[in-house]
Amino acid sequence: MTSTALHSWFGPYQPYESGHSPERVAEMLGEAMRISPGGQFPLAAEPVVVPRESYRSLLDATARLLELHRVAVANLAPDTAGRMTALKADPALFPRFTADEAFELGHATDVARADVMIGADGPRFLEFNVGASVGCMAQFERLRRAWRDLASEAGKPVLTGTDLYAPLAEVLKRSCKELGVGPEVLLIDTSDDLQTTSAYVDAQLGLLREHGVHARFTELRDLGRVEDLGNVLGVVQFSEGEAARFGWDISPLASAMGAGLTAVPSQTARLLDTKKVLALLSEGLPWMTGDDRDLVRRFVPWSRVTGDRQVTWRGQAHDLPRLLLNRPELFVLKLAAGLYSDDVYFGATATDREWRQLVATATETEDYIAQELVEPLRPPMAVLLDESGRTETVRAKMVVSPFCVGGVATGCYVRFNTAATPGILSVHDGLMRGCLLGEPS
Repeated sequence: MTSTALHSWFGPYQPYESGHSPERVAEMLGEAMRISPGGQFPLAAEPVVVPRESYRSLLDATARLLELHRVAVANLAPDTAGRMTALKADPALFPRFTADEAFELGHATDVARADVMIGADGPRFLEFNVGASVGCMAQFERLRRAWRDLASEAGKPVLTGTDLYAPLAEVLKRSCKELGVGPEVLLIDTSDDLQTTSAYVDAQLGLLREHGVHARFTELRDLGRVEDLGNVLGVVQFSEGEAARFGWDISPLASAMGAGLTAVPSQTARLLDTKKVLALLSEGLPWMTGDDRDLVRRFVPWSRVTGDRQVTWRGQAHDLPRLLLNRPELFVLKLAAGLYSDDVYFGATATDREWRQLVATATETEDYIAQELVEPLRPPMAVLLDESGRTETVRAKMVVSPFCVGGVATGCYVRFNTAATPGILSVHDGLMRGCLLGEPS
């Protein structure tokens, strides 16, 4: 495929020349993705390579927007109870708050992943997933290293992208010192989560140990068997929302915390995770500076918490329910506490009856946000079909996911399919994976 001009954020498309045979690329990438459940293929046969300025600006926006999430939640009320009330959060999904406000706010942004679509006017942050259960971290890091190693073998410049586990290791080491625990770190998850394969766990442990973290893993159900809980730092890698939805018993975590376990990220991370926070930032909060508002205006699609109320959209006042009913093709409804891509509804693809019911439910409960639809650019992407190295080039509808760990943004993981219509990216619709990196330094 010849060079194709796209939005300047992507830069002109040129197929990435790895300097290796397709079979060798397939071997390296297949090994990198071996830790994922299901098959490794199909997956991207090339990284998404963007100009360094685009790469830097995306990571900068990620870190700044995450910090705005933290400040927004902190300013909702002077204490946790008030913040819960302000966000109408279900107390059953937040069982492990501590009385230490400094800890709660200080460890709310230890780990996060944003989901971003690149539209005609650049990146748009659709949501933030906050907490150590965000997923895909090890997959990204292994893909980044695979492309680094392929470039080195071929004598090519290495693409711009930093080790995701270096800042994570620093966060954990710093937390151990600050909280007076460790140095041992205990990853806590459950194999009831189909994403938590033994290969994924081993990969995480290996990556952390490379950076000097004394890490081990325990099943949630086995947490009570761990000795000397007061001298380890627990890293909670599942969300209470997942546990409630799938019926996981999380009482061992409560018992362990009662026995002295310190667990990060803090429970307040899950408050930052609610989509209502992004909607509040989009609407504007009294404490926001002009720079804050400019940042949100540039990078966040128009979003509002649902309810029977007036809003300003494109410079004009509207009744929000009526706006959603009159222009369904322009909006998405999202359950504020929704998991994965569940509970996300597109007016463009819903029937009239479905959309009316959704708008009525969202208005009555005030548990949703309405977000203006982002129409993504669809850049060319070479795809590896199988381990033989067979490839084809598609137009990729992608979500780019930068990570932010301890205030340091890096990435980015990429999920994509070939759909030409609005909708979520799911494994049921031909989901493929890859990574986005910057041009060489």
